[in-house]
Amino acid sequence: MSPRVPSIRTQAAATLLAAALTGLGGDAAASGDKTPPVVRIVHQITDNMAGVASKMFRFEPDILAISPGESVTFLNSVRSHTVLTQTGLWPEGTAPISIRGKTEATVTFEAPGLYGITCARHRRYGMTMLIAVGEAGLTQAAALDPGGLPASDLAKAAFRRQAAALRAPAN
Repeated sequence: MSPRVPSIRTQAAATLLAAALTGLGGDAAASGDKTPPVVRIVHQITDNMAGVASKMFRFEPDILAISPGESVTFLNSVRSHTVLTQTGLWPEGTAPISIRGKTEATVTFEAPGLYGITCARHRRYGMTMLIAVGEAGLTQAAALDPGGLPASDLAKAAFRRQAAALRAPAN
């Protein structure tokens, strides 16, 4: 049985509901701005039906292009899943992240740049993701060569694939 991942519509509805419940929806309506804050959802997946480990353990989605100030909520950092900064693939001067043992944790990405994220236990299988924040992040993705990163060959290959997807024109 493959994991159940909420649809984009379900994620959007959850984001709007969360904004309304926290009072953000009311403040936005009072000021005339009806746009809730953008929060992206990233699931950490263990798919026991996958044929190979590189597809069994993954972030979904594994690439994001966001604007400075947007937030990402990571779900399922429990048991053996974590969300960690990839050494050598993080904007200088930006605080690293380390999420463990939480069913949900939200990180706001203020500084433009390219952020590499891994799962401590599953990065050797290529469980990585890239977050490009602003134009600077997309520019850095275009120039990314993960060959020198302290990472497994599968993780480096995943970062290459993710950077190529960020470089691809939007449809």
